[in-house]
Amino acid sequence: MRVFPCGGKGNILREARLRLADRRLKALRRLVIGIDSDVTARGTVLTPSGLQRRDVEHLVRTDSDPGAAVNADGEIELDGGNTKISLVRWEVNEPPAPALPDQQTLERLACAAIIAAYPARAAAVQNWLAARPNPPAVDPKEHAWSYMAGWYAEHGCEAFYSNLWNDPQAVAQLETRLRASGAWRIAEMVAS
Repeated sequence: MRVFPCGGKGNILREARLRLADRRLKALRRLVIGIDSDVTARGTVLTPSGLQRRDVEHLVRTDSDPGAAVNADGEIELDGGNTKISLVRWEVNEPPAPALPDQQTLERLACAAIIAAYPARAAAVQNWLAARPNPPAVDPKEHAWSYMAGWYAEHGCEAFYSNLWNDPQAVAQLETRLRASGAWRIAEMVAS
C-alpha cells in the first residue's frame, strides 16, 4: 500500500490519472481517493465541493477504460474488475455544534469522535476558540489542533491522527462514524 498526498483537492484528479496510467507497469489493484467534501453540516456548499463518484467515473471512462462500471459496493471497476477505485468523502452525520467544525472534513470526523468519547472537552475547546482576540477566518483545523494541543500534545502534531487509534474510547467513536460513511468497509477491503 502506498499513500500519496496530493497537496490539495485540486491535484487529486491529476494524481489519480498518473496512478491509473502507471497501472500497466505497476500493478494497481485498488485506488482509494480520500477527500474532504467541504460542504457544511447543513449541506451548504462553501467552496467547490469535493469529488463525487460521478467525477471519478467520468475521469476513468474518459482517460482509462470506457467500459468501467460501478459494482454493487459502489466501487468503480476497470480492466474487467482487476482494478477498483473507491471514493471516501470525509463526512459525518453529526448536527452542527459549537465545538465541532461546520465544514465536512477529516478534521470534523476526528473532532466528532473525540467529542462523543469525551463530551466535556467540547466546552473547553469552544471556550478557547471563542476567547481568542481577533481570530482569523474560521478553519476546521483550528478545532482539530485545539483538541490535539489540549489532550494529545505529547505526541506532536504529526502523530495526532494516527495516535487517535491508540485511544480505545476515540477508536470506538471513529469506527462508528467510519462504518456509517462506508469508509470502514473500504479500509477492510484494502486490508484484506
